[in-house]
This record gives sequence, C-alpha cells and structure tokens, in this order.
Amino acid sequence: MKVVKKPFLLLAFVFLLFLTSCFQTSMSQSLVSSNPHSNSTNTDGTSSNLEEVKYPVVYEIFIRSFYDRDGNGVGDLNGVSQKVDYLKELGVDAVWFMPFNEAVSYHGYDITDYYNVEKDYGTMEDLENMIQVLHENGIKVIMDLVINHTSDEHPWFKDAVENTTSSPYWDYYIMSLEDHSGQDHWHWKINSKGQKVWYFGLFGYNMPDLNHDSQKVREEVKKIVDFWISKGVDGFRIDAAKHIYGWSWDDGIQESAEYFEWFRDYVLSKKPDAILVGEVFSGNTYDLSLYPIPVFNFALMYSIRNYPEGQDGMIENNWVEESFLFLENHDLHRFFSHLQEHYKKFSESDYEFIKKRAALWYFLIFTLKGSPVIYYGGEIGTRGFKWHGPVYDEPVREPMQWYASGTGEGQTFWTKEVYKNAGITFGNADVDGCIYDDPYDGFSVEEQESDPKSLLNFIRFILNFRKDHDAILNGDQTIFRDWKNLIAFYRESSNEKLLVVLNPDPVWQNSFTFEENMTMILEVDFENFIWNESNVSFSAGESFTVDPMKAYIFKK
Repeated sequence: MKVVKKPFLLLAFVFLLFLTSCFQTSMSQSLVSSNPHSNSTNTDGTSSNLEEVKYPVVYEIFIRSFYDRDGNGVGDLNGVSQKVDYLKELGVDAVWFMPFNEAVSYHGYDITDYYNVEKDYGTMEDLENMIQVLHENGIKVIMDLVINHTSDEHPWFKDAVENTTSSPYWDYYIMSLEDHSGQDHWHWKINSKGQKVWYFGLFGYNMPDLNHDSQKVREEVKKIVDFWISKGVDGFRIDAAKHIYGWSWDDGIQESAEYFEWFRDYVLSKKPDAILVGEVFSGNTYDLSLYPIPVFNFALMYSIRNYPEGQDGMIENNWVEESFLFLENHDLHRFFSHLQEHYKKFSESDYEFIKKRAALWYFLIFTLKGSPVIYYGGEIGTRGFKWHGPVYDEPVREPMQWYASGTGEGQTFWTKEVYKNAGITFGNADVDGCIYDDPYDGFSVEEQESDPKSLLNFIRFILNFRKDHDAILNGDQTIFRDWKNLIAFYRESSNEKLLVVLNPDPVWQNSFTFEENMTMILEVDFENFIWNESNVSFSAGESFTVDPMKAYIFKK
C-alpha cells in the first residue's frame, strides 16, 4: 500500500512555556537568542564567545568555488579559514555553507554520510579548525542540513533495497514492493534477489525521500543535530523544508510546516541561540508564513526581480515576519545577470547602470527587518545564468573571482574540466573555468578593492554602517510609505529610532512630511554612486523631497 505521510507533533507544554518567553509568537520567533549579550555554548562545554544580534548578516559559501588552499583548483575548508579577514572586513556575521557532508554530486545535496566531511574539502580536523577561526573572528557557522532525502548511494538506502522489509532501514524511506507504475516521482531498483523495489524520490531517482513519519528517522535527525552542534555549528539551514511531506511540488506544505515545530523545539533545547532558517521555495506569503521557523523570503525576492524599479505595496504585500532577505542564491540566475536580462543591457558600457540598480536593492535588504543574505560573489556583481544542458546549475556556482587576471594563489578552477568535458567554449570557459567572467573585466575582488565607487566598497560600507545601529540589528519595523517611488519604514529598538527612505524609481520623485524631529545621518545617491554620512536636522511637519534613485537614513 502507498505510504501516507502524516504530521507527527511532539508537544511539550513546559518547553513551550519557555519558548514563549523567548519568542513573540509561535510563528514569529527571533533568529537568534533573545538575550543580545549571551554567549553561544556548545555541548562540549566550549564557548563561541560571539556577540548576538537578532538579524545577523549571512554570507552563503559554496566551498568548492570559494578559495583553494592546496592548489588543486577545488575550494576547501582551509581556504575558507585563510579568507576570514575578507569576510570580517565585508561585515559578515554568519556564514551559511552549502553542504559539506560526504556526498556523490559536486553540489553536495545527495548525502552518503551525515557524520563525515566531503573529502574534496578536507578533513574533520580542517572543519573544526575552520569553525574555530570563524568563531575567533566573531562569525557564526550555519550548516546546510539535507534531511528531506539522501543519496541512493547512502548505506541506509542500499541496505533497504537489498533486504527490503527485513532491513532496519526499510522504514527510513518511502518504499514498497507493490507496483507504482505511472505515479509521479516513484522509481524502482532491482536487488540481487531479482525483486523490484519501488521508492519515492521527489527530486529524482538518485535522491530517495526519507520517511519522517518514522520515529527512527526522527531519532537519526536528532543524532545528526547533536553531532554537528558538538562540533561547533551555530545553526542550520534546512534544505527542501517545503517537501518533508507531500507527493508533488506544491502539496503537503501545511504538514511540512508542522514538522518543524518539534524540530525547532529539539534544536533550541540543545542550543537556545541556534540560528534556524528553512528553504520553502514558494513566492506565496501564505505558504511562507505557515512555518514556525524563519524562512527565506522568496516572495519579496521575486517582487524585486520582477519590478526592479519599484512597485506599489512591494514590502507589505510580500512581507513574512522574521524572514531571511535575499536577492540571489545557488538555485537562481545571479542577480546582476537577471538585471542584465531584464533591461537587455549586456555590453561593458552597461555595467555601471546595472551596478547602481543592484546596489539600490542591496541597500533595501540590508536595512529592512530580517537577516540579509549575500550569495558569495554577489558583493562584486558575479554573473551567471542557469543552463538547461549540457550543464545546469554550474554557471551560477562558478569560482569566486579574487584576481583581475583570473589566476593567482587560492583561485579555484574546478569548473574548467566540467566545461571542457561538456564541450563548452563560450566565454573561454574551457580555458579559465568561467562562462561569464573574463580577465580584467572589473568583476574581481582585486579590481574592486582599489575602486572607491565599486559595488564591493559600497556593500562593505553599508554593512559596517549597519553594525553601528542597534535599530537595524535588533529593532522592530513599521512601514511608513510603500509606494513605487517612495519606500519608507521606521526601525526602532529600545535605544534608537531610524527612518529609512528609498526611491527606486529612475524618473519620478516623491515627498513626505516628517512626523517628528529627525537628523539625516546617511545619504546615498545611486545615480552618481556616491554615499555620505551627514548630520542635517529636520523638524516635525517639514516636507522632504526624495529624488529618483536616492536613499536616506534619518535618526530621531
């Protein structure tokens, strides 16, 4: 018979009372510890000694593409350790690592061992050292936790296929000896006894879904969480959180959301200041708001991408409380490239135009309530489009560009062989491993560090400006204006009140009237790409005009 997935909830009344004291509501919780001065304590008794903020800046790293310490062209854990100063200077509070467990595929989302490190990246000792180095520099570690499915090469799955109902792992997966021909996302394998074993795998035959109705699976999830917390991990990004339950891409969302009630409770019982965020790949705010853990705000991301010159109601119509804010990730066209496609501006002379538009939207997500996320290279405008064969996601996961020449110590080039084997010569990809980046094109850290008006230097400035303002780091938010050519909102904490104002429209100005006495502390002119801290006072009742492509921050 077809296995029916049902929500399974663990209700612990005493613990929920504790959670109530830490979170405003069961569906709207802070992203880290409610105590802004508490230290993170691991289960091994060591302290991370990291300053807590409610909305940390998160930097997503694909280790394979980031920095290569041993010279083989593949990024590694020691490479991340070596670039900690870069992360610190950028203004990063936490790093979300794409999977570093042992896996089959280059991306790591088909895990074969939850308790080991991908050998391409280094050893467990290297990982522990990297975590220590990051912690010493005030940077937390978020692990990509892939528990919706495993690889079909995982020992659990192979045992279940071979020994069927007598295997201790049969119930770990959604498996059947009955025929499921014609049913979407069902696959089969033949074992050594000649038995056809059917199983469900939403993401494909090589990624069988785990059965989270199984108490054994839930106990295994607990063990995985315990293990990595003991290694110093500060939180988890849960892959495919939308699909824990359900038989297709858009069902089972309610049940999947309810699953994370027990998961949240368990993780926070082990590490009260753990950072949690779920990947719920949906632009529907109703779906996103169901989850009892923070999620990535796909709704706002899609709105910005669809309306890069603003839209009435952009914030309020796409708001999800306590969400993580982002413009790009490893599954999407790079944001810079998306803007190029939107405006049909691909020439070198158009780069400045696209840079200004990208910077404007980074300013917004860096000042709105929530944790902003930068996908590695986003700070230098890294480009890339997803392909549909002979390669697929590799072009949006290309090597981080550290040098103007495209070569130098630590530069990764693992994609070179991939593109060469696929016969891809576009952009000299078979030579330098990059389809969309060329030497001396302005899209490297080396080139942008020396340019005071680069995207990198703007993002460094605004992220470090952000660190000086408690209202942005920890404060609440009230929308003041939400129009196409005037976005304005208050950010307020116990000791600071700010008014953030932005006009994303390239043509039309707008104006507002101050509700109270305020002082301008920051002015950004995106059209001329200049930014200045200031000290200009305004009185309640005074009118202020916001020109196109301008942003301001005022302080009470």
